[in-house]
Amino acid sequence: MNRVVVREDDSHPFTLGDKTLTEDMLLVQVDVGLDEAFVINIESTPKKPIRLPYQALLDAINAGHLGVVDMDWDDEVTRAFDQLTKSEQAKAQSRYALIAPLISDLEAVIRNKHGDAVFQKVIAASGRSKQYVYNCFYGYLFYGQRRWALALPIGKYIFHKAKASRDIKVKQGRPNELVARGKIVVEYDIKAFTWALKKYQSRNGPSLDRVFLEMLGKFYFASRTRAATGVVNANSSRFHVELKPRTERPTIAQFTYWVKKQCGGSLPKRDQKRRNPIEHSKDLAGRTGDAFGTDDGFGKTFELDETPFDEEAVSQFDETRQTKIGKPTFYFVVDRFSRYITGLYITTEAPSFKTVRQAVFNAAINKEKFLEEYGFEPGEVKWEYHGVPTTLFVDNAEFRNRKSEAAVSDLAMKVQFSRRGRGDDKPHVEQLFRVFSLWFKGLSKGQQTKSLADIAAQLARKHASLNLTELYIIAIIYINYHNNHRRLKNYQYCKEMLIDDVPPIPAKLCEWGQRYRPGHTLKYDERDLYRALLPVAEVSVHQRGIYFAEVGLWYNCEYVLESGLQDKRVSRNRVVKLRARYNENLVDVIFLETDDGLKPATLDVRCQAFQGLSCYEATLQRKSMARDDELAKDEEMEFALGVSQAMQRLLKVAQKEKQPGVMPSTATLKDNRKLEAILNRYADINKFLAAVQLDQVQIEPIELPDKPNSTNIYDEFEEDDA
Repeated sequence: MNRVVVREDDSHPFTLGDKTLTEDMLLVQVDVGLDEAFVINIESTPKKPIRLPYQALLDAINAGHLGVVDMDWDDEVTRAFDQLTKSEQAKAQSRYALIAPLISDLEAVIRNKHGDAVFQKVIAASGRSKQYVYNCFYGYLFYGQRRWALALPIGKYIFHKAKASRDIKVKQGRPNELVARGKIVVEYDIKAFTWALKKYQSRNGPSLDRVFLEMLGKFYFASRTRAATGVVNANSSRFHVELKPRTERPTIAQFTYWVKKQCGGSLPKRDQKRRNPIEHSKDLAGRTGDAFGTDDGFGKTFELDETPFDEEAVSQFDETRQTKIGKPTFYFVVDRFSRYITGLYITTEAPSFKTVRQAVFNAAINKEKFLEEYGFEPGEVKWEYHGVPTTLFVDNAEFRNRKSEAAVSDLAMKVQFSRRGRGDDKPHVEQLFRVFSLWFKGLSKGQQTKSLADIAAQLARKHASLNLTELYIIAIIYINYHNNHRRLKNYQYCKEMLIDDVPPIPAKLCEWGQRYRPGHTLKYDERDLYRALLPVAEVSVHQRGIYFAEVGLWYNCEYVLESGLQDKRVSRNRVVKLRARYNENLVDVIFLETDDGLKPATLDVRCQAFQGLSCYEATLQRKSMARDDELAKDEEMEFALGVSQAMQRLLKVAQKEKQPGVMPSTATLKDNRKLEAILNRYADINKFLAAVQLDQVQIEPIELPDKPNSTNIYDEFEEDDA
């Protein structure tokens, strides 16, 4: 609304119906059918809009007592959202959100009566004062119903004008006691301060005093000259700097005050950016004290982590234990609620979803067969609790890919990622690696120490003697101790656990959690579990077969062929995409996800050379073959060039020897072709006689007449031209 009802004689009030107008009024809403117009005052603090009879208002305007003019809004009122400062944007959005329920039905609000309690509902829901809600609503109407104008003053301060900034011509503050120093801080000084603050906040940056000194040399020099070449040496500067007078450069106090003001006035906040932000958050930042408060039962959250173990290992295929394999990678899966170790996996492969899924599989299965594989008798090791957790807490790496989509969805398991560089997100499994490693310290010579001399001499690798099977056995023995006998220090009990007198032993905590807070884990058949954990890839269905682009191999599937998915499509650029499960260690078969379940697809005969290989080996083989093809292309191109040159040479000779002649008829052309066939006949007869060794047979050539076209001598070669 931009129209204002004005009094032609502003020295006297004007009465219209039962309302007396003492100031100019801004139109809020007009309803001709109901003969009413709502207006709000604009010369004093805005109040509730008043209702005027519309026809009487028109009569007063036509009679010249009142007038209607456009409102000349200030530029601040008509600003767009992007023209506001951040604080003004936040203020406008907050005020508008408060009165949004009122604006959505503006007509009903301006007609409301005291008993309707329209404003009271908003006041109760927002928790703001009654006056503030009224001020926001009336301010919205006062500014012509402009949303972003709510950033301006409202209520009794609506006509408030900010004081004009002072024109400061002298340095503020108490005069210096001894010598006059400092200057008025202007825009150039702010630029210099910003440069110095950035340098100060850099990681391992210089001190505040040192930064201030560098700032003076860069921004506040009266002259800067280069020293003579013969004078410059390693211990002197190339330049000689003469600073400006003391009253033309800021003081260290002015710079320090500005830095504190920029950084909240607190030394820790000011110095926080000088450190690595991740390390600060992990090691130095304050804690809220409510970590893991929601993990109230076994299986609510499992923590999974991997680390290269400090113990050097040897190959289990070498009886002499001389084949070194370096440090194996350990995977532990730990329940956050009870600290119970549910899974273990040891490998020499690089971390990937391939290794992580093995650790998850081991954590979710019954451990009886697993323990038997390493020579443990039934009941010798108690490892009872297992299952798929509600949430799996992992590093921000192995599960953040498309391969793990099926495992997450099929197992109804939520995957949560730790923050980069934040080992404290998984403190229990991180601490477990350190505790387990301490058992080897002082006992095994294959344990890697922190000594730089030992590392340089590779003493741990030299004395390595344990293989992966023996490391598995040691880890299982430790897990049996940890789960069933180790008492946890400073365990965070809940009140009910104290009442039940639960000992702080992981297995006992699991037992209590399973009894009173069950339902956080799911149990699966091992075969179903393994299939669900298989990685997922996308394959494309073509007329010639199924192409697995990730490995570059072709497959065949009877189900896909019978369903018609392989039939050639009208648009050649569009192919059917399917999801497939596969095992990274064998390319012979993949399983396609269809509406009828998983369907096997076997390796195509064109790719039979890759049978029995892993995906990694097949990829390497294909790259090797492609590399050999590229190397052979140069030689092939040389021979191809020779063929092309020979053709050009023969064509050139033939063109030179060619004589111009008459274009023959079709019949003549056929007779000429038959004549050429005689040469092929006698060449074949010679080959036949040589094969059967009939030297006594003599074939006399037929004497041709002078005019071969005059007699029919080609009857024996006549073709059926009918």
